[in-house]
Amino acid sequence: MLQRIFLISCLPNRISFRPNILFTIVTTLFLLFFAVCCRGQSANDFSYQNIGKELHYLEDKTATMSLDDVKNLSDASFTRGSHDILNFGNTASAWWIKLSYTAQQDLPLYLIIDAPNIEYIDAYATDNKGRAVVFKTGCFRTTQPDVFVRNNFMIDLPVDSKIEKKTIYLRLKTNNILLAPIKLATAESVINGQEFKHGIEYIYIGLLIGLLLFNLFLFVSVRDITYLYYVLYVLTLSSYLLIYIRGYGFIFGDELRIFLNQYPHVLLSFSVIASLVFCNRFLHLKRRAPKMLGIFYVIGGAGIILFFVSALGFKHTATVIAQMLTVTVAVVAWIAGVIAYKNGHRPAKYYILAWFFIWVTVAIVTLSLGGVIPSSEFTIQLVPIGSTLELLLLSFALGDRYKTIIRAEQKVRDENLFLVRTQNQRLEEKVDERTLQLNSTIKQMESSNAVKNRLFSIIAHDLRSPLNSLLGILSLSDMQLLTPQELQELLEENKKTIKSVNNTLDNLLYWAQSQMEGLVTRKDSFELKPVFDELLLLYLPLIKQKGIHLEQLVTDNGVITADRNQISLVLRNLIDNAIKFTPSDGRIWFTLQAISEGVRFSVENEAEGHLDIDMERMNGNEMAIATPGTRNEQGVGLGLLLCKEYIKNNGGTFLIDRKENKVRFSFLLPSKH
Repeated sequence: MLQRIFLISCLPNRISFRPNILFTIVTTLFLLFFAVCCRGQSANDFSYQNIGKELHYLEDKTATMSLDDVKNLSDASFTRGSHDILNFGNTASAWWIKLSYTAQQDLPLYLIIDAPNIEYIDAYATDNKGRAVVFKTGCFRTTQPDVFVRNNFMIDLPVDSKIEKKTIYLRLKTNNILLAPIKLATAESVINGQEFKHGIEYIYIGLLIGLLLFNLFLFVSVRDITYLYYVLYVLTLSSYLLIYIRGYGFIFGDELRIFLNQYPHVLLSFSVIASLVFCNRFLHLKRRAPKMLGIFYVIGGAGIILFFVSALGFKHTATVIAQMLTVTVAVVAWIAGVIAYKNGHRPAKYYILAWFFIWVTVAIVTLSLGGVIPSSEFTIQLVPIGSTLELLLLSFALGDRYKTIIRAEQKVRDENLFLVRTQNQRLEEKVDERTLQLNSTIKQMESSNAVKNRLFSIIAHDLRSPLNSLLGILSLSDMQLLTPQELQELLEENKKTIKSVNNTLDNLLYWAQSQMEGLVTRKDSFELKPVFDELLLLYLPLIKQKGIHLEQLVTDNGVITADRNQISLVLRNLIDNAIKFTPSDGRIWFTLQAISEGVRFSVENEAEGHLDIDMERMNGNEMAIATPGTRNEQGVGLGLLLCKEYIKNNGGTFLIDRKENKVRFSFLLPSKH
C-alpha cells in the first residue's frame, strides 16, 4: 500500500513558466512553504508534522550502549526536545530517542525519519503480542522489509489490535551533521503531507534541469566557454543538492546510493571549483578585480583539499570544511561582483543579487545548524530553494552579459554585412547567368546520351555558387557577426535562388533515375486530397507573397491507385508552375472530381496576356522550352516532361489546354477497384 502512496505522491505536476515570472513564482512558493512548515503537532495527532517537542533523547558518546542499557535508565536521564526538529550538530556520538504514543486499534502507522543522510537508524518497537521488533535502515544500509527508503526513511509499524500505550526507541548514528525530523503518521497523512513538499521540490528540480539544458544549448550555439562553466556549476551543485542534501540518490539503487553517501562532498568540491572558474570568467577578474584572483586561488585550493579529504573517507572533517567553504565562496564571490561592478562591469548586477541571496541563505542555514535559530522544514529546504534562485539569477546575468557583447560588436557586423550583401548580389547574377546557359545546353543535347553527362556536369558546377553564398552567410553567423534579423534578411534574399536550384535538382534526379535505371512504379491506394493539401502548405508563403487568390472545388475525395511519390512530384510541379506563371493578385483554381472513369485533378491559373506558350510542343513528347515566370523564376523544362511520363506510367492521361489568358493542366487517374 505504501509503495502506491509514494508513486502517487512522487508524480510531478506539469507546470509551465514564463521566464519573466519565474523568480516571482519561486519566491512566492518559498514564502508559502515557510508558512506551512512552521506548524507543529502532538505525537498522537498522527499527522505529517515533526514531533520533536514530544520526544526525549540522550547522548551515547561512546556509541556502545545497548537497548537494555537505555531502558534501565531513569526518565531523568533523557532530555525533552525543545524544537520540532531535533538538531544534534556535527557529532560522532550515537543518540537515543524515546517516543511514546497511544496506539489506535487496527490503525496502520508509519514512523518517518525525514532526513536522507543519517547513516545508521535502529528502531525498536513491539508487535500486538508484545514481542520485540527491530527495524534497521539508514543511508549506509540496504533496504529492509517494512522499511521504505526514498528521500527519507519510512518504517511500517506493527498494527495494534487494541488501544494501548506504546514506546519506540530510536538509535541514530552518523559521522556528519545530525538533524532528526521525526514524524508519526497514518497513510492518509503521508499522502497529504508530502503532496505540497514534493510539489515544491519538483518545481526547483524542473528549474535546475531547465537551466542546465538551456545554457548547454546556448554554449553549443554561441560557443562561449562561460556558458560551459556555468553548466558545469549547475550540474555539480544540482547533483550535490539533489543526491545528497535531498536524498534522491535512492533512484540509482541501494549500492550506488550507499556509495554516494560515503563520499558526498566530492560533488561539492567540484561545485566549488566550477563556481570559481565561472565567476573568474564572467567578471574578468584579471581586468576588473585583480586583487581577488589570489583569494580565488586559495579557495580553489581548499576545494581540492575537500575533494581528497572526502574521497579518503574522512566524512566528519569533510563536513566541517564544506560548511566553511560554502559560506566563504558565497561571500567572496559577492564581494568580487561588487568590485567588478564598480569598475564598470555592468552585467554584474544580477550576479551580485544572486550571490547575496545565496550568502544570506547559507548564513541562515549555518545559524540553524549551529543551534542559534531553531531547525525547521523551512531551514531544511532553504539550501536547495536558495541555490535554485541563485542559479536562476546567474542565468539572467549571463543573458545581460551576452546582450552587452552583442552591442559592442554591432559595428563589426555592419561592415561585414555590407560585404556579404555585395558578394551575394554577384553570386546571384552568376547563378542566373549559368541557369540560362544550362537551359540552352539542355535544348541542344536532349536527343543524345551526351545530355546526361553534360547536364550533370553543369548542375554540379552551378550548385556551388548558391551554396557558397549560403555557406558564406552561415560562416558569418557561426562567428556571431550577424544578428538574427540580419541573418533572416540575407536568407530571404537567397530564398529565390535556393528554391529554384532545389526544384531543378529534384526534377533532374527523378529524370536521371528514370533514364538510367528505368522507371519503377510501386502502386498503392490512397486519397489524393490529403497529399495535395500537404504540398500546398509548403507553397502558401510564396502564394501570399505574390498576393495570389486560391479557389478550390472538391466534389468528392476520391481514392486513386498509383505510386504516391510519383504523383506527389506531379502535384508539386503543377502547383509550382501555376504559381510561377500567375501574376501578382491573380487567381489559381484547383479542382478535384471523382467521376466514373476515375479521379480528375486540374490546376488552372491566370497568365499574363503576352505570355508566349507553344501549346503544340507542350502537348507533345519533347522537353518543353523553359520559360521565365512572372518574377523571372527559372527552370530547365524537365518538370512537364516528368509529369507526362509519371501520369502515363500510372495508367492515367495528362492534358494541357489554354483559353484566353488562362492555362489549365489536368490529369485523370484510375480510382481504387
